[in-house]
Amino acid sequence: MPATPAQPVHASDYTAVTETWGLAATPEQLSMMYSRYRFAAELAGGGSVLEVGCGAGMGLRYLAERSSLAVGGDFTANLLKNARQHVSTAPLVRLDAQALPFRDAQFEVVLLLEMVYYLSDLELALVEARRVLRPNGAVFITVPNPNRPDFNPSPQSVSYPNAVDLGQILKRARFAPEVFGNFPVADESGRDRLLHPVRQLAVRFHLIPRSMRMKSLVKRALYGDSRVGAVRDELAPYRPPTRLEGDQPVATYKVLYAVGRL
Repeated sequence: MPATPAQPVHASDYTAVTETWGLAATPEQLSMMYSRYRFAAELAGGGSVLEVGCGAGMGLRYLAERSSLAVGGDFTANLLKNARQHVSTAPLVRLDAQALPFRDAQFEVVLLLEMVYYLSDLELALVEARRVLRPNGAVFITVPNPNRPDFNPSPQSVSYPNAVDLGQILKRARFAPEVFGNFPVADESGRDRLLHPVRQLAVRFHLIPRSMRMKSLVKRALYGDSRVGAVRDELAPYRPPTRLEGDQPVATYKVLYAVGRL
């Protein structure tokens, strides 16, 4: 399946900004993780899946159990090593999203989950996704909503597309787009509502920790001992997304989903 790997067009290690096994997590964080992988598995419908930017591979076993093939790929070698330690049977490939090392028409679905904001050229990555998709295939993107009130960008990010951007970028890459919102801002738990002003101040004054490991220490103090691990149906409640209509950015959802179909 893999062709000769292309040379990566950037050089960064994303370990510090990626969810990895055993880090503390909020209940909502676990629900976000489960919801995006369940939506992805349903979108694949039992077909073959490529997860570009699979990180430490928490979702690969879940995808493999619900598809004919689930391949994980990431640019950061340390993350792939971590994935191999926990998901020993998963096909793993070191890759660049903007130069995928696969022949044409290999997969039913390509996943770009919580990673497109690290790409220097998202449109090129979508061209590559289109190339490796089979007829009637789909690409699935998830991103934090940059228009939410307390948005805090990752320190290694390049740019964050909003709801309008996602639709336009997918159209330019010759996909038929659908854009969704998930995790409404208004649905925060009582504890999260109390912490919301604190988070806003922390964002404003750049006090939020920059690494996932430091954020994990804060979450453990606030939420207890819930930890990131393998995605499974019992992990957290599923939140189905809401399809967005219109051509205006939205600020009422924490997470955006975008599906581009051939």
